[in-house]
Order: sequence, then C-alpha cells, then structure tokens
Amino acid sequence: MGRDPRHDYRSRCIYHITIGKASGCPAFSRVHGSVTQPIVERTAIGKIIESQILNLPNLCSGLQILQYVIMPDHIHFAIFARDYLQRAIGRYIGMMKVKCGQLIRADYPEITDIFTEDFHDRYLRPSHKLTTIFEYIRSNPYRLLVRELHPEFFRRINNIEIDGRSWQAYGNVQLLHNPFKAPVVIHRSDSESLKADKYRRWKHLAENGGVLVSPFISAEEKDVRSQCEEVNGKVVLLTNKPFSDREKPSGRDFQRCSEGRLLILAPVSPIPAGRQSFLYLNSIAEFISLPDFKESNLFL
Repeated sequence: MGRDPRHDYRSRCIYHITIGKASGCPAFSRVHGSVTQPIVERTAIGKIIESQILNLPNLCSGLQILQYVIMPDHIHFAIFARDYLQRAIGRYIGMMKVKCGQLIRADYPEITDIFTEDFHDRYLRPSHKLTTIFEYIRSNPYRLLVRELHPEFFRRINNIEIDGRSWQAYGNVQLLHNPFKAPVVIHRSDSESLKADKYRRWKHLAENGGVLVSPFISAEEKDVRSQCEEVNGKVVLLTNKPFSDREKPSGRDFQRCSEGRLLILAPVSPIPAGRQSFLYLNSIAEFISLPDFKESNLFL
C-alpha cells in the first residue's frame, strides 16, 4: 500500500489518500463545464462516497478532512491526524470503504465492488509542500477537462528544460506536475527480495494515480512498464534520441498519449547509446521524481 515501515501511521501527520474505482462500478461523478470553471457533478454513488469522506471525523475525533475531490474513476482527499490515533490511519480508511459499500449496495445490489482493493497514501514529509497537495487535488477536474476539451495540449512540445538540458515532449506534459512520481531503476546488484519490494511499490503507485518515470531499458524494467499499462497506469518514458520532424508515437504509445497516460521525453540533441548514457537517463528519472521538481525545475 505504499506503506513506509519507518513511519508510525498513528502519529500526528497529514496524509494524501487516493482510492480508485473498481472496474465494474459506475462512475462516481461527471466533470463538465469549462477549463476556467470546471464542474464536478457527483452521481448518487459519488454523493454517498462524499458523505462517508466527511464522516471520517465521526469515526475518529482526531481526524480532519482538509481537501477532497470526487472524480469519475477515483477520489483524492487530504486528511489531518491531529492527535496520536488509537488505530493506524489505514484502519479508518478501511472502515470508510466498508460503509460506502454497505450504503451503495443497499440501493444498487447489482454492484459488487466499489473501490479497488487497496488505496494509495502519502504522508507529508518536510520536502512536500501542503499547498502543492491542495492544488493537485483541486486541479483534478481542470486537468481532466483539458484532456477532453483541448487534445492539442497533448501533442509535441519543444524546449522543456530539465537539469540544464533541453527536451522535447509528446503526450501529457501534466504528468510532470503529479506530486507522486517514482523512478523505475533496477540494478544488477539488486537482490530478489529488493526487486520484489520495488515491484510491489511500483505496481501500487501505478494502480493509484502515480507516475512511473524511466527509460525502461532492461527487460525487467520493460516488464514493469507492461504491468503498469495493464492497470492503466501512467508513464514518463525517457529516450536518448530526438524526435524526427514528422515522428509521432505509433501503436500503443500513440493510444496511451491520447488517453493522457503517457509522456515521452526526448533530448533535443541526441545522447549516444551506451551504459553511461543509460545511467544518465536513470539519473534524470530520479531528478524528475523529486518532490519539488514541479516548482523548481520545470520550464515550459
């Protein structure tokens, strides 16, 4: 579940929670309006979910909802554990999910699953800005409408500066704004247990709205990308060659770009193939995944 064994999940802390919709469940909401004024119209199911998000402080008086949004296929909310909790935060999230299921199935008995099995959490470290999380949650409807109303925003863009180098982009540039990104890097020296732990964390991130960033060079890294795409995850793909004048992604890459689930970054000047170049691309993946990358290092 993205859990950090070093963190006490009962401690006083702010958490960003993401829960996905089960594939067979109807939409939680409909987003319409304009890019300047998005409107989130909650369905009957979404209204029940909203009521139970707001009910979390009644399950535990030490919890406070700071921000939330109910999207068609997922929900986000920021929750503040103001005091040391009697139970880990995940227990209260689980109770909320169970209650949502009971209430929804009372009205819609044909619906078996409401949410994905697990949920994704991030607790705010000193390097994370609360305003960044708030803005990310608030801007979810805007980003969805941008993809639907302005597909031209998801075509080729030149001259993005990353770590002193100019890059070209094709796909959903807004994936760089996602505060939850992780570099996919597998080293030859990684033990099998370490790889298993990495796979688990990457899979969970992909299932819950995060972004995997990598050149995906090795067969194992390519397999991680394939598993991510199987669960409709989001990917930033780094390449070492610039786009040709007429080049566009083909096949599955083109489709995933059109869905807003892929961003391809290519250097304006080619990077010669070789181990050092691949290590450099891995370092760029790690750089892009830094929590403050959006504010400090992205120039469009």
